Amino acid sequence: MGHSMGKYRGILASIALFLLLDASVLMLNFFMSYQIADDAVGVNLAGRQRMLSQRMVKSLFELEHNLDVGAAIDAPRTELAQTVTLFDQTLTAFSQGGASTGASDEEVILQAVNAEAAQVALDEALIVWHPYRVRIEAVLAGLERETFDVRPALATAIAYARENNVALLTLMNDLTVELEQVAASKATRLRLIQTIGISLALINFLIILFHFLRQLRDSDRKIEAARQETTEILDTVQEGLFLLDRDLVIGNQHSKHLAEILGRTELAGQRFDAILTSLIGEADQDTATKFIGLLFEGRIKEKLVGDLNPLSEIRVFLPREKGVTESRYLSFNFSRVKVEGDLHHLLVTVRDITDRIRLAQELEASKARGEEQLGMLTGILHVNPALLESFITGTFETFNNVNQLLEQPAKDTRGLRAKIDNLFIEVHRFKGEAAALNLEIFEREAQAFEQEVAGLRQQDNLVGNDFLKLTVRLDRLIGYTHSIQQLAGKLATFGKVASHGSVPALPESWRHLEDLARKVASRQGKEVMLVTSGLIEHELPDDSRRLVSDLCIQFIRNAIAHGIETPDARLESQKSEKGRIDIRLVRLSDGKLELTVTDDGQGFDLDAIRERALASERWHPQEVEGWDSKRLTSLIFEPGFSTKIEADEDAGQGVGMDVVMRQVQSSRGRIRLSSRRGRYCRFEVTLPAPVASRVAA
Repeated sequence: MGHSMGKYRGILASIALFLLLDASVLMLNFFMSYQIADDAVGVNLAGRQRMLSQRMVKSLFELEHNLDVGAAIDAPRTELAQTVTLFDQTLTAFSQGGASTGASDEEVILQAVNAEAAQVALDEALIVWHPYRVRIEAVLAGLERETFDVRPALATAIAYARENNVALLTLMNDLTVELEQVAASKATRLRLIQTIGISLALINFLIILFHFLRQLRDSDRKIEAARQETTEILDTVQEGLFLLDRDLVIGNQHSKHLAEILGRTELAGQRFDAILTSLIGEADQDTATKFIGLLFEGRIKEKLVGDLNPLSEIRVFLPREKGVTESRYLSFNFSRVKVEGDLHHLLVTVRDITDRIRLAQELEASKARGEEQLGMLTGILHVNPALLESFITGTFETFNNVNQLLEQPAKDTRGLRAKIDNLFIEVHRFKGEAAALNLEIFEREAQAFEQEVAGLRQQDNLVGNDFLKLTVRLDRLIGYTHSIQQLAGKLATFGKVASHGSVPALPESWRHLEDLARKVASRQGKEVMLVTSGLIEHELPDDSRRLVSDLCIQFIRNAIAHGIETPDARLESQKSEKGRIDIRLVRLSDGKLELTVTDDGQGFDLDAIRERALASERWHPQEVEGWDSKRLTSLIFEPGFSTKIEADEDAGQGVGMDVVMRQVQSSRGRIRLSSRRGRYCRFEVTLPAPVASRVAA
């Protein structure tokens, strides 16, 4: 042992000397840096004193001007008071030592200035400042008294400022220059100390390097011999094999196939956790690192933690040529390697199990597609065939509109925002129709589409490529629609054979409104009764019937989500537990249609609408405060505006009434609304006379 240590006596002495030099230089650096940092704060605050003296003069002149013209004096008065306080506080701290306010409004402690030239400048500045401060404080005190004429005191302060401001500014400049010189001298001494310390450290390092290289040559010969003995074996193994030490460092020897599995050529000596981070992400890497740490705990049985291996089956992304990454599945297995009973390493075996995993995924995907088709089939069985046919036709029209919007170029951010609003309208209307027919798979996909568009709406900087991900959603919806169209065609054939060509009764064509009301009320935890008149009595062309249906869907969702209260809230308001929605359709004498939808809910809360308008920051607060009830209620038709803070399936993203307004306007109709707080809300829509065409069955 003594002979072994004797070989390293010289290098150990050199290292000890190196550490001593480093420690000495570091301590001096720390001490000097601390002083320089304090000096830098002092220089900064001294420089700020020059600015503060100018701000005081500026505030005095602004007060004089505003008093002469009758303008507001709050801003210059506040600035003057703050400036005087900060200037006096800092000047006192420089002179006597103490606390002051830093550049970032934090408290800083200043030591009293001890440089002779700086102290002279401070003494002269205090002589000038004290009378100046007394005059300014007299002005500020006079401003606090409404009946007091502050102009004489203000004139006195301004006259003093004109006479002494240049002198005060010069003294503060002298103070700044002197503090900068003190700091510069300390920095020069620090550089000298660092230069000497680094020179000595380099000399010592060269001595260490000489001893180290000589011993390193001997070690390299031994390592090379050991590596050569195992290379032939590792080159023939078809799995990834390597040793891992307690520091998670990969051993110098590993199987040739490991580089192919991990997609890396240089692995020996690399940290295993760093490699995992590039393959699986930081979160999974942290879990794997903790598991490996458990394996190095000798008291924990290997079989006990083997089932907890997070890397037994994991997806990785391997780098390939031209910057392309490939998704693969790997399996890592760990075994302890002990030498004379002591745990030194872990033997890691890596296998590529991609083919097995992908086969299992294909089987699972096939099963999911079967369940999805079964779900679509179950969903359309309860839908009236005529309604389903109309829904499919309208769906393809909607998808065509959405596709045109996605392809339509937009030259600026305003155009992109308009595209988002139009996409919201099309998809929200489609979601309402799907919900009314209880086609849940379409409703879910439409909700996901809306959330994607909502994410775009929240982006500050939009570009055309941001809309590319919506095309994936659109293709998915189109695929579902083609599938349901094929299923509906087969069911229609079976239905004709079974019913001998019978046509469902007319009331069935409007029953989806009752289903929608019941479904939305259940989601919202409310009870609702839907009462209709005129829907069955009036035969309408397909386009008019679909328009009326779309409007009713939006009105029902809006009434239940925003208007109708919960049963407990209705009882407190002396109402029946079950809310009521009345839908009435009449044909006027001139052939026009009048649709009236009334609910007995809580009506419009104008204060809540005003608060949401202010919170949205889309309008100036003074403008919002001046709005009357008519202007406030019209906000519900604004794109993206909603009084409900938390979005859900029935009241989300500020879309609904905007859709209604667009549909009514595009049909050359008009809409009126009335409301009474706590009692009711009513919408009256007048539509042009329907053009004769095929009437819906």
